[in-house]
Amino acid sequence: MSVNAMTEEYEAVELFGKPALFTNARIELASVPKDWFVYDLQGTDDDPGAPCTVEVYVVANHAGSILSPEPLQFPKGQDYLEICEELNFLGIPDMTLQEFCEENGIVCPQDPQRFKLRPASPKEAGLFYAPDPETDLANGCIGHVRMDFGRGEEFWHTWWPRGPEEWNSPEFKAELGEVVDEMRKSVLKDLRSMSNYCYDHGGKLPSGNYGRSIYGYVAETECYRYCLRCLPYKGDYNAYLTCYDKQVQEMNQAHQAAPTMTMGGMT
Repeated sequence: MSVNAMTEEYEAVELFGKPALFTNARIELASVPKDWFVYDLQGTDDDPGAPCTVEVYVVANHAGSILSPEPLQFPKGQDYLEICEELNFLGIPDMTLQEFCEENGIVCPQDPQRFKLRPASPKEAGLFYAPDPETDLANGCIGHVRMDFGRGEEFWHTWWPRGPEEWNSPEFKAELGEVVDEMRKSVLKDLRSMSNYCYDHGGKLPSGNYGRSIYGYVAETECYRYCLRCLPYKGDYNAYLTCYDKQVQEMNQAHQAAPTMTMGGMT
């Protein structure tokens, strides 16, 4: 599983004489703050948990990750460094990034993610599909973006309106562009990134007769709810981002839940 760089609890270390943070997990790259650096540790074949090199990215024998405020200097044409005795654990567990910055006199960085995705809950599954027009209106559905990665690294997308045109306002369009741009740094970067993201973050949706796993994630802002359905397979449309007006949705839900008045009183 990948962890969020801003919220993970690390162990304090020194790497090549410089203070840094260690976690056993992989760090989600989109969560790494600006001007900070992530590296992977690779274990040996005999003991995958014993770090022997620090690398830009490790596939097999991943032995942990390093978050550092300073970049490592790799020899020309080389993307790894032998650790030898240059990784020292300081015996300070459960250290947050903010605590690390305070300890080392560093200004704590801002969170780079404005639109945080969370795995969908089972009760939200219906929001990821296109129901009848009446239900769409009741849910405040503005429309959806259909996306695919072509041969794996392309990015094709089409907008499909599903609500009144006035819901598709300039304010909504501007925010939708920002949401997609941020997702393009992680789950929507390419097909491989989507596959890895789904593997790391869960969010499996009911797949019906589809026969393959489908994943759902939700991002919410003050005014809108974005539901991302992921199909990380070649030959498919790979993602549908369905967009809802939260105010319309909440007003309709409140109206449905409100008691009605009859001649005899409330029902």
